[in-house]
Amino acid sequence: MKNRKIPGFPPPEDQDVIQFHFFRKLSYTARMIIYICLIIAGFVTQIITVSIWPGAVLLLLAVLINMVKGYDTSPQPGHEPDYSDNWARTTMERIHRINQIKEDINKWDKDALDISNGTGCLAFGIAAIVLAALFAVLMEESGMNVAAIFIVDAVILILSLWFNGLRIKGHQNDLYIKTDLIIELERHFRKVKREGEEFVPSLRLAVDKEGKEYPTDCRFNIVFTDAPADFYGILAQTNINVVESSHYPYFYCVITAKAGFGLKKYLVRDNMPRSIIMEYSDDEEAEVIVIRQRTTKSTGYHTKMNTCKSIMEFALNISRKIIFR
Repeated sequence: MKNRKIPGFPPPEDQDVIQFHFFRKLSYTARMIIYICLIIAGFVTQIITVSIWPGAVLLLLAVLINMVKGYDTSPQPGHEPDYSDNWARTTMERIHRINQIKEDINKWDKDALDISNGTGCLAFGIAAIVLAALFAVLMEESGMNVAAIFIVDAVILILSLWFNGLRIKGHQNDLYIKTDLIIELERHFRKVKREGEEFVPSLRLAVDKEGKEYPTDCRFNIVFTDAPADFYGILAQTNINVVESSHYPYFYCVITAKAGFGLKKYLVRDNMPRSIIMEYSDDEEAEVIVIRQRTTKSTGYHTKMNTCKSIMEFALNISRKIIFR
């Protein structure tokens, strides 16, 4: 059975992100139908028999069939993608939208029904206290039998919600590190830019199983409207270094020109701090100057934001000298 829209449940396009412990190949729609039927059958059985069992067994089966292993919202590639040239210019508006997804997921990860965060633990404690109080009232007003049915059902159906799968953030942490950096550097660029200078972000795209494009990487260029034809401008990229499971951005700028342009003569430090280095290289097609943070065997692999801004400004200053030579 294909996934279908069910009132009060996630839309069909979002149902596949939910991963279950049991009967993993069962469609979401069929699973929910079985779940609801078991709940109804359990309650009806308890009403007819006025006892906990076997109605509680049906409720327990309902919980087990609906037991969520986790939530994975990461894109699923349709095939092994070729990333080499699949870059497309984009807008800062789209970069901000990507970052908003990160913010939304972080809020979702702090949900009150998730025992893995402080809010969830507090909500669980409050729910347990409320249920205990209701149990005491029911035992006083309706007797032990009814109170026992209530508390068993509550534990099975309500308190189990807090343990029903931890949320897998599933978002692209490395991509969000880069979008954070690009957003901050674009703000700084607007403060230091001159006429004829443009900040152009780009995304590297892949295709998911449904044929939709999704971003996997981002970078930006700074282009100059008054630049010589053989001067290509600045390409700014970020590598992600992983140290003991923590991810750190390493930012650098590349000034590029056509082979024979003469970039090497602009390899002048001009009060550049020792922590930042410049490197020149060329081949048959292009000349480049790389401006980056100095590294050693154990340090320098995390470029702090102030250093990122300095690297971008040095690249801008060199490019301006080239344009107005």
